Amino acid sequence: MDKKDQLLDELLKEHAKHGSGQDEKFLKELEERIAAKEKVVEMTEDPVAGVKSPGMRWAMGSGIAACLAFGVTVFYMQRRDVEEDQGVHKILSYSDVENEVAPMKVESPRAVVEGKKEMPKASAEIARVEDTVLRDKLAFRADYSGDGALADQSASRVDAFAAADSAIAANSAAQPQMRMRLQKQMPGAASAPKPARAMALKREEAFFGRDVRRPQIAICPPHPGEPPLEKPNAERYGELSDNKWTAPVDERSALSTFAVDVDTASYANLRRMINQGQKVPKDSIRIEEMVNYFDYSYPQPKGEHPFSVQVDSMAAPWNQKHRLVRIGLQGKDMVQEERPAANLVFLLDVSGSMNNSAKLPLLKESMKYLLEELNEEDTVSIVVYAGASGLALPATKMDDVGRQKVLAKMDSLRAGGSTAGGQGIKLAYKVAQEQFVKGGVNRIILATDGDFNVGVSDREALTKLVKEKAKGGTYLSVLGFGSGNINDAMLESITNHGNGNYSYIDTIKEGRKVLLEDMMGTLVTIAKDVKVQVEMNPSKVKAYRLIGYANRMLPPEAFLDKKVDAGEIGAGHSVTALYEIIPADGKPFGPEIDASRYFEKKEEEAKVALKESDEMCFVKLAYKQAEQKVDDESTYLTVPFVDGAESDSKVDLNFAAAVALFGMQLRESEYKGNGDLKMVQALAEKGLGNDGKGLRAEFIKLVEKYEK
Repeated sequence: MDKKDQLLDELLKEHAKHGSGQDEKFLKELEERIAAKEKVVEMTEDPVAGVKSPGMRWAMGSGIAACLAFGVTVFYMQRRDVEEDQGVHKILSYSDVENEVAPMKVESPRAVVEGKKEMPKASAEIARVEDTVLRDKLAFRADYSGDGALADQSASRVDAFAAADSAIAANSAAQPQMRMRLQKQMPGAASAPKPARAMALKREEAFFGRDVRRPQIAICPPHPGEPPLEKPNAERYGELSDNKWTAPVDERSALSTFAVDVDTASYANLRRMINQGQKVPKDSIRIEEMVNYFDYSYPQPKGEHPFSVQVDSMAAPWNQKHRLVRIGLQGKDMVQEERPAANLVFLLDVSGSMNNSAKLPLLKESMKYLLEELNEEDTVSIVVYAGASGLALPATKMDDVGRQKVLAKMDSLRAGGSTAGGQGIKLAYKVAQEQFVKGGVNRIILATDGDFNVGVSDREALTKLVKEKAKGGTYLSVLGFGSGNINDAMLESITNHGNGNYSYIDTIKEGRKVLLEDMMGTLVTIAKDVKVQVEMNPSKVKAYRLIGYANRMLPPEAFLDKKVDAGEIGAGHSVTALYEIIPADGKPFGPEIDASRYFEKKEEEAKVALKESDEMCFVKLAYKQAEQKVDDESTYLTVPFVDGAESDSKVDLNFAAAVALFGMQLRESEYKGNGDLKMVQALAEKGLGNDGKGLRAEFIKLVEKYEK
């Protein structure tokens, strides 16, 4: 062996010190071949000079070094994946990448001999690919380890693997032994040319040691000393602003008007975020949905109206000088035998974003509860949508045979493709119209994560569509699933205008609550376009604010406008609204000011004479029967309220106050006064009462978990 061969040998040995046992095995084989005087690199005759060409020898030597570096990269990545599979959940940091790439950048023997630092083109290209692949693996784990279907590969990733193909092919022709060994570690690495994307996916599967198209769920703590790498959260929530204090100084400002809301999605969603240790976005907190998630002991209606009205009060816990007034509505209960026939269309999202255990699989299991509530008078159709929409199951009677057909079809559904939600909704309304039951329940139940991204997808267009269809008697309810990309703003908007309700399902327990225990109220609407208007008495009220309902507020004139769309109440549903009131004390509301130096005060106008009344406020309600049309006149009822002794149902009121205060804490509201999480817990414990379903106890544990 001459000096240059020895130099190459020493170089490879030195590299092996930083490598693995697999590299040492290769060197041992190489030494055995040298000892047997086998030629590692075949020297060729220069056809012009007729002498051996050292340039060819060094080119082949650099090929060996480059391919060896490539093999070491593969081994390191495979070893890391084995560690992950064994429970060592570590994600590479950029410092890891630099430390691992550095010893792999092997300089050519010629560069060492001549004292140069540059590498031959092939070796430099492979070193660049090594760096790209390692960093790409970091991005892959950060972006795709915890959620659904894998997105399209980026152009840079495809370019990186295509470059690897070219570099390997250029060197492997002269090194068949190294080519064979490399192919054992990375099958197809130097195969015949194929389309770039297919080749890239194959390389990625080999590097990661698994099918990259299969969702991976992992817990990846940050590398010591570095910030965590988080997957961007694409959840979308509408902007909310807390209702401000209003002083009843004239006829208009004395009126507070809003549409009722029986949605519960916000509470179930924030519960999911707290349980998962996530930050809760302020705009995801709709306090009225938190309060209305729970049952309260309101009396059943008696007489002509389909719901009862109860008003009571107590001192506001977070400011004892203020009063907390509760308005409670209770819808009439209905037994299953009284329910009219139902025409239901399940509109199911089976797009790629639903490929997650908390989405499509949970949806399938939850829907089974709804089938228990149906009978042979009811029909179910299934419409699915992904890249395109289609009728998966035509209208089927819910006898024993039909129920099995629905279950079989549900079990066969698989997630994949983009989300053509707009097309799916249009088809669902078409199917519902074809099976329309006059005087019955005609409802579309949309189950999705709300990731509308193909077709008619903007909120305004979808809202207009569902609003028009609701006028014809077909209502829309929404079930939200999953995390990471839920479009909460879209889902809430279309249900508000589609005469439906919006629920979020995060567990199978919640699926049972929504689709079995509460389903009668979801299916059967007993009153629609329900509006509440509270008239404050200025002689008793200095200022007031409605807690929650920020995106349900209406102008005063909307109360008497029969064409204004408002909220719906279902059979057995209850609605709760809380007002915080500052009692009148003879002083004007707000800070006193003095700008008399440059401004003359106007002559004070004569105040409108106030009627003598002991009432703090006067509650008015407007609603329509479920079968009434848009132009039909509403029905009105009124309830005067005189503030006096503490509420007889103080247990329920304490709990409602606890939930409202927790919402204000989560929103970091300026109106929470001296309230804190300890006060939330104390109020909730006072309001635990007869907690048959365990939901109030669960709330207390949730607050404790959030506090920790």
